[in-house]
Amino acid sequence: MAKKLIALAFTLIILFAVLIAIIGVFRTSRNKLGIAKPEQKLASGRLTLKKVGPNQVVVDNGIIQVTFSSPQGLITGIKYKGFDNVLNNKIKNRGYWDVMWYEPGQEQLIDLLEGVKFNVINQTSEHVEISFSRAWKISQRGSLVPLNVDKRGVSGIYMYAVLEKLKGWPTVDMDQTRIVFKLNTKFDFMAISDQRQKIMPSEIDRDITNKRANPLAYKEAVRLINPQNRIFKGQVDDKYMYSMENKDNKVHGWISSDQRVGFWMITPSDEFRVCGPPKQELTSHVGPTTLSMFTSLHYAGKDMNTTYTSMEPWKKVYGPVFVYLNSASSPNRLWTDAKRQMVAEVHSWPYDFVKSVDYPLHQQRGTVKGQFFVMDRYISKSKLFGKFAFVGLAMPGKAGSWQTENKGYQFWTTADRMGIFTITNVRPGSYNLYAWVSGHIGDYKYERDITITPGREIDVGAILYEPPRIGATLWEIGKPDRTAAEFYIPDPDPTLSTKLYLNNSYQPQDRFRQYGLWDRYTALYPRNDLVYIVGVSDYKKDWFYAHVTRNAGNGTYQATTWQIVFRLKAVIKTGNYTFRMALAAVTTANLSVRINVPTSKPIFMIGLIGQDNAIARHGIHGLYNLYDINVGGNLLRVGNNTIFLTQDRRWGSFTGVMYDYLRLESPQEV
Repeated sequence: MAKKLIALAFTLIILFAVLIAIIGVFRTSRNKLGIAKPEQKLASGRLTLKKVGPNQVVVDNGIIQVTFSSPQGLITGIKYKGFDNVLNNKIKNRGYWDVMWYEPGQEQLIDLLEGVKFNVINQTSEHVEISFSRAWKISQRGSLVPLNVDKRGVSGIYMYAVLEKLKGWPTVDMDQTRIVFKLNTKFDFMAISDQRQKIMPSEIDRDITNKRANPLAYKEAVRLINPQNRIFKGQVDDKYMYSMENKDNKVHGWISSDQRVGFWMITPSDEFRVCGPPKQELTSHVGPTTLSMFTSLHYAGKDMNTTYTSMEPWKKVYGPVFVYLNSASSPNRLWTDAKRQMVAEVHSWPYDFVKSVDYPLHQQRGTVKGQFFVMDRYISKSKLFGKFAFVGLAMPGKAGSWQTENKGYQFWTTADRMGIFTITNVRPGSYNLYAWVSGHIGDYKYERDITITPGREIDVGAILYEPPRIGATLWEIGKPDRTAAEFYIPDPDPTLSTKLYLNNSYQPQDRFRQYGLWDRYTALYPRNDLVYIVGVSDYKKDWFYAHVTRNAGNGTYQATTWQIVFRLKAVIKTGNYTFRMALAAVTTANLSVRINVPTSKPIFMIGLIGQDNAIARHGIHGLYNLYDINVGGNLLRVGNNTIFLTQDRRWGSFTGVMYDYLRLESPQEV
């Protein structure tokens, strides 16, 4: 069946290309959902391109009409069904790319990547390609991000961009790259997963100046006190409540209950995303706003290296992502259809219609396969299958470096029950093979580089990971899964709750997505800190999910010291015990470890680290850190012992750590 594409190439020496193809949505949708059948669409869907006045370009296939500003190349209008514009006409910038950037020592700027020249590259009844271009010049330094950009985008609208920085161009930090859509205010129902969907408050409801809402600890969070819809009164709204891990973030968006129309952002591949499967990102939020986040510091901070030096040439393709429109009789049917379309897009990856030389097609890509095993002799005398391990390819680096890597491409898969994995559609290039698996600490890295060439299949065979281990487990707290989700997550302050996540018995892991949970520590431990007794306490009930400061009032905070009390029947005084401490998140913390004497010199301090801000942003994890701490046998004694964990940075409510897993091991057996 013929495909009708609007390929909008935005050329910049920076080539801006927005490829917009009006296909997909209507080509594969079901008539019972109120969308034309393919034959109906083809009968009436001749693509037209016209310039409207000096400042607009319109592409139309009879079902959907997309309007661009010319020569800037911003999307100013999308006409569909009963909507003259599904975007918000009251906002100037309502469909755009942007890059948040700055040169060292300079203020942060936002570049919308606007073109200065319009050209028609190709036009037929089946295909239209247009260009909005600009060339970066040294005279524009300080006002425009020094990039070559090729923005491309399909009624749905497929959009991708080729960003290129040439060697010798100024050093620049690019902390965020994204696509933003500001929607018509008739969109009132948001859905980001089967459970996380609801009628939403409006932007007006968040207005602090008109006393619709009260401000909270940071600007993104407000308490609604006089909303237009009274069901929201007293609830908290915060865009970070709707964040999602990359591995789960395939489709999200908005529904207009009145018009029965859905607007969806579909991401068919994670190859252009950063920091691996667990990286959390914003999705959709009040506005109504829908995002496609490619790069950001969210839940990672500047531990991500977002600095591009003058001597560092760089090029990367972001996307394509797919903006999908549909129409149906109910929110549930719209959401079901959006998920169906998402599956179709995933199965179509890599797309065969993309015309950029920087985007390799299926036959130009490679495959890596193998079987992942784990060997921990204190768990099993034989090797174990790497059951459901995450296995991926990323730029060469140290084991675990993928979680802060954002300049290259990453390709991940989940092994099956027997540890068998296949990573498909890998771009040509040089990679390292990485892996990690729930139930075991640490990170795996394959000893050889992997070089992908077009059409090549590489079988690495059986690969074996031996997690860090010295001796037998004396005790452990938590599960090694890189999150703090298994620990005690308190009920929110009743005056600061969001009903979506209250009594969420069908998805209890979402309990952490409430505002102000960090302050519940002070309520539970107003004077004395947490004490965990091994063999008596239950980490699901007695280990608070975040080791934070105590709020002492008047804007002051106190350091907190947690205790782990445990008994030893015997001690090898000349041996070295090992304390494994895996952290799921760290924010401007300084954690010290002492043994038995709380005033003694610490045997370990992590120093001031961490910028992931996961505590404030309801993230249950940020970046993973594993510490192996030697504990001399001379510090221990037969009977009761205590490990003191002190977090002594007192910079605010969000300063602290989330633990993933803690374990004490005996000395190595001779």
